[in-house]
Amino acid sequence: MINYRPSGAPGAPFEHGGLTGEASHLRESIAALETSLSRLHQAKRVADESLRRAQDAPGPHTSENSIFVALWESHLGDREMLFSAMRQLDHARQALDSTGISERDRAD
Repeated sequence: MINYRPSGAPGAPFEHGGLTGEASHLRESIAALETSLSRLHQAKRVADESLRRAQDAPGPHTSENSIFVALWESHLGDREMLFSAMRQLDHARQALDSTGISERDRAD
């Protein structure tokens, strides 16, 4: 989870529960980033599992083995979903970067 502590004097908008437009945008960007990261982890688990199933298929692992081919094609689809999740995470990071919050501020 990415934590962000606003700098500034006591009484910042976060302390009173009200969000300014900029703070609201920041909050939405962080939520989108966390959602994208979660989707990436899920897609990686699915792709790893489908690869394991394909590797465990009875041999030979050639195009003549219909079981292996079906499992391999399933893995290729899962792998594409993983790449899509990676692209979505990159977009979410770029959106958060556009808010002007540095990596150091996000880690605090």
